[in-house]
Amino acid sequence: TGAALLGWFFRDCGLDFDIRQPDRFRDGYGLNPPAVEEAESEGVKVLVTVDCGITSFAALDVARSRGIDVIVVDHHQVDPARGVPEAVAVVNPQRADCESGLRQLCGCGLAFYLARALRSRGKTEGWWEAGREPNLKQHLDLVVMATAADMVPLTGDNHALTRHGLDILKESKKPGVKALLEAAGVARAELSPGHVGFVIGPRINASGRMGSASHALELLTTKDPSRAMKLAHELEAMNKERQETQNRIWDEVRTRVEQGIAAGKYQHGIVVADPGWHEGVVGIVASRVTETFRRPAAVLALREDFGKGSVRSFGGKDVLLALRESAAELIGFGGHKYAAGLSVALDRVEAFTDAFDRALASIPESKDGGLLWLEGECGVADLQLQTLREIESLGPFGPGNPEPVFAVSAEMLGRQTLKGRHLKLQLGEAATSLPGETRAPVMPISGTERRLEAIWFHAAEREDVLPTLDASLVSSWAGVPEINRFRGKSTPTLRVKDWKPEWSSARQQPDAD
Repeated sequence: TGAALLGWFFRDCGLDFDIRQPDRFRDGYGLNPPAVEEAESEGVKVLVTVDCGITSFAALDVARSRGIDVIVVDHHQVDPARGVPEAVAVVNPQRADCESGLRQLCGCGLAFYLARALRSRGKTEGWWEAGREPNLKQHLDLVVMATAADMVPLTGDNHALTRHGLDILKESKKPGVKALLEAAGVARAELSPGHVGFVIGPRINASGRMGSASHALELLTTKDPSRAMKLAHELEAMNKERQETQNRIWDEVRTRVEQGIAAGKYQHGIVVADPGWHEGVVGIVASRVTETFRRPAAVLALREDFGKGSVRSFGGKDVLLALRESAAELIGFGGHKYAAGLSVALDRVEAFTDAFDRALASIPESKDGGLLWLEGECGVADLQLQTLREIESLGPFGPGNPEPVFAVSAEMLGRQTLKGRHLKLQLGEAATSLPGETRAPVMPISGTERRLEAIWFHAAEREDVLPTLDASLVSSWAGVPEINRFRGKSTPTLRVKDWKPEWSSARQQPDAD
């Protein structure tokens, strides 16, 4: 998205440019010496990095020796030991000497601000006729996609960019964005903040995870509607492949972690590795591991020459600090406190596992400590459409502006398993049972009683959930109230995050074992 945004802007500036996207499987991440050498062979004089480059010291040395001017545009953390690399310019709000106050911007957001500064300079120097300056607001559709996907705090400028970006996204004139939404089955009029994180982002990322990221880049920059639709359908197929691969690996990882915990392993952090795992999806799986087992996790795909993987935090623990303290066992690493990547020699995986666990033991959790915070309690009847619209107006939600979670006291009227992994629930107002009364869960029946549809992702995979669900119909459901918009119809729903049985005296609790 960041490269696409600068591409649209450079096009409006009349610059002669090209965009190159590194292949994560062949090139790794970010700027590398071979890419610089390739640029030199093609006569490139100025090289601009987007969302990378702050730790690409070797590549920058090559560029400097070949007479190529490099402008680094990156939002990742500066190496505490080596500092800011030498380049013509290093645009990074993480620099100690940066007074912008924009440390929370994602890479595309930073590219947007750079374009704003260039447009301002261009207006002063007469790059365009008066009133013909590029319209940068039209590119907020790219910024909102990136900001939601990169999990940066949605406060301050990020909140403003995302809020206005959603409106631009609905009316986007970019053929690729329109094709992406159409292929995903999202009506633009029904576009919600949830679609950005759960529908649009994964499809764009599927390109780089399963094949070449150039597919997504071309989609976001093409002016050809027919080409855009072809690329959008290719991304749709890649995303389906990504989902199938991810689920297979997750099933294997979950079994291995459960066995390890039972054997006393993974006290503070989880590290699992396998040569059969696809390195393009290990980051997604690592996130699932942290959510399920509630501790930081690293999931590694082992190649013939070394292991490569992704790390995710839990409870606010600084995983980048943990990697620094485990650096003796690693080939390389990078990222930030909540998410990072690493490479490790095959014969050092076990040593890294131990070092990572020891490092995490001494790193404190944040004051939240991974707790699920509730805004309050309510009943099914409280979740009216108007109320949900008012809640939605406080968004977009994300890190720094978390989505509101409520405890909803409700009776389960029925449940259905989706794809063997998720639960679709029918919840009704909690009713008082007569002594000795028992009721079996049933699927929805016709009637006028107030009910609410709920979805609980991955609950069907949890062995601790289903038996207790059947034994206790009345529960407190911790979930996010939201509006489900489908085919022009809006209905209240609850996205369940956790639950707690509310055992009444009229019901017998299950045995402790």
